[in-house]
Amino acid sequence: MSNEYILFFKPLSLETLQNNIRSIGIEFTLSKNLDISTSFIGISDGRYPQDNTICFVDREIESSTFDLCKNILVLTKQKLHDNFLNTFAIYINDPRELFIKLLNLYDKNKLCSPFTSKIKNQKPTINKDAYIDKNAIIEDGVSVGGGSVISAGVVLKRGSVIGENCIIRENCTIGCNGIALYKTSNGDTLRFPHLAGVEIGNNVELGSGVVVVRGTLLNTSIANDTVIGNLSNIGHGVKISKKVWMSVGTLVGGNCNILDGTTIGLGVNIRDNLTIGKNVSIGMGSVVTKNIPSDISIFGNPAKKIRSLSTGPNR
Repeated sequence: MSNEYILFFKPLSLETLQNNIRSIGIEFTLSKNLDISTSFIGISDGRYPQDNTICFVDREIESSTFDLCKNILVLTKQKLHDNFLNTFAIYINDPRELFIKLLNLYDKNKLCSPFTSKIKNQKPTINKDAYIDKNAIIEDGVSVGGGSVISAGVVLKRGSVIGENCIIRENCTIGCNGIALYKTSNGDTLRFPHLAGVEIGNNVELGSGVVVVRGTLLNTSIANDTVIGNLSNIGHGVKISKKVWMSVGTLVGGNCNILDGTTIGLGVNIRDNLTIGKNVSIGMGSVVTKNIPSDISIFGNPAKKIRSLSTGPNR
């Protein structure tokens, strides 16, 4: 996993963080080793914590997860105390609830960059050689590379980065929020904010009506030379590698990884949190429910290995 986190426009001090928590009205306890002068440069995913950031953990984790992290602050439960003896921590009853409320506060007040740390050029730029149809909607905080075509009815939301020589066909929506709900311990329903963006590489083509959902804390990304057919949906945090060919009506659940050279037939459904290996062929109408190794063909509901299959052009 690459070094990726949500950046604050300016570092957030521990004092400010404590005031934010008090304003939300949640009781908390600081770990004894926490230096009051500490500040944080952003927010990271607790599964992939990054130096000098804030994250949350509400379940048992691998003991090595935080071993190399410096000055990271974890919102967590008191019963997980032994996991964080060498890490700064704030203890609360429901760390996910507090984390969501803090993110909503920071998003509302526009304290975070529209781009994660993975984006090198943090200044949104529309290249003069890009074509933007007059009926497209481009929000602030969007970058479009030279030679790219943004067609009529396209909506590019804040935090979207489009590379060079891409074709985004009519009525695509790039960077919208997905559905990520959480019910708190007292029964309230919260919506997990999507603070990451969408990163699209070079020479990518999206057919009409494609929806690409922005990530929550890690970008949704589509790498170079990939083609996605009309009316497909790409869930939040999905990583699509190079030269993937995806036919019409494909549905990809959140946080999937689809590796180089894979071809996907008409109307395929892929469950969330799966990895599809390199050079996989998936037959039309298949329902993929588990991880798929590289260099095989699969078909059916649920999809199973078959001898050979051709689902798209060589990429």
